[in-house]
Amino acid sequence: SDSSHCSPLAIYFPSFLSFSFSSKNMISRTAVFYSVASLLLMILADSSLAFTPPRPSSPVVSQFTQATFSAKKGKEDLSYIETRDMTREEMQALNKQNEDIMNAELIGMTVFSLVLSVPMLYLVWVGFFSETAGDFDL
Repeated sequence: SDSSHCSPLAIYFPSFLSFSFSSKNMISRTAVFYSVASLLLMILADSSLAFTPPRPSSPVVSQFTQATFSAKKGKEDLSYIETRDMTREEMQALNKQNEDIMNAELIGMTVFSLVLSVPMLYLVWVGFFSETAGDFDL
């Protein structure tokens, strides 16, 4: 084969990854421009509606919503709820209970993260301490 027609990329890429730069296989710049522009417009059109509240489908719905949410509510009677201050012992017991729960959650999260990191630690161990580490016979 003639080496003058060999692309510099052929050295680094195998034949199935070869690139053809002939004019008959090139896509026109305007086609690429219109493709990219239409893709960007589609993305922008969809994302611009993402955070807008939906419009009511009919005026009856909007009148109903306006009437429902603008009506004043009467003051709710909460006298049936008994309230009192906690004693020192009750507060310490509650704090102890909350501390035990938080410690259990902390232990659970630590164990979970260690379990997830075991495969990565294994790969690092194999990579650094295998017998063939550093032997690159190309």
